[in-house]
Amino acid sequence: MRLAFVLTAALALAPPVAFAQRGGTKNPTVLIREGEKLYGAGKYKEAAEALKKAHELAPNPKLIYNIAVALENAGELREALSWYQQYVGSTEGTDPTLLKRSARGIDRIQVLLKKEEQAQASADAEREKLQAEAGAARKRAEEEQLAARRAEEENQRRQQAEYARALKAYKRDRIISFTVGGVAVAGVAAGVLMGMQARDAREKFDAATNLKDKETFADDTKSKALLADIGFGVGLAGAITAIILYPKEGPPAEGEVRVTLAPRGAGAGMEVSF
Repeated sequence: MRLAFVLTAALALAPPVAFAQRGGTKNPTVLIREGEKLYGAGKYKEAAEALKKAHELAPNPKLIYNIAVALENAGELREALSWYQQYVGSTEGTDPTLLKRSARGIDRIQVLLKKEEQAQASADAEREKLQAEAGAARKRAEEEQLAARRAEEENQRRQQAEYARALKAYKRDRIISFTVGGVAVAGVAAGVLMGMQARDAREKFDAATNLKDKETFADDTKSKALLADIGFGVGLAGAITAIILYPKEGPPAEGEVRVTLAPRGAGAGMEVSF
């Protein structure tokens, strides 16, 4: 869009004092020329600033229009809309052609601003959607981590309970084995004692000279021999049982899995400890 030529009009409307350098301020003629030069060089924002200063020194409706055009080209749409509306709202000095251009500029900028607002709203909605999805994903991840931590804690508790159970079973089997072993030793000792007594009764039987004494020592020998056999039998059975029940390996270690004999030799079982 080209600037409307306003230099002559500005010079005509400006008071004579406006052409002088006052306190170092450029006069409107210089500012207008500078603005046109900057606009031609594509420096629209700088051109608008120069024209604004010229308008302050020598107000002119065409300067308002040119400021709006420069700002629109600079991409300052909202500010350009304000200057277009200011030109349309001017009560004097306006040009019908520029009024039409300003009206079209207002419509054009409003359409662009509406599109920008829609695009911004769409971008905001998309960002909110992405944030919501990210939040949901983060929440799911936290829930999964919590579930995994709880599962790990439960697994550790189960492992500890299983390890304690296995260790308790190991100690129990040792105690039972030692107890049965003690019974076996006691049985063998009783068998030996009864055997010695049976031998003494036999010797007395052999030394007896009458029938009554021989019958007495014979019965005593048989009873002592029977008790000796029972003691040896108990000792043998106890020894075998103790050997079966005694754990074949050391105390269970965490993570250890081994096959052990079930109590009383009833079968085989799997003992697991963690």
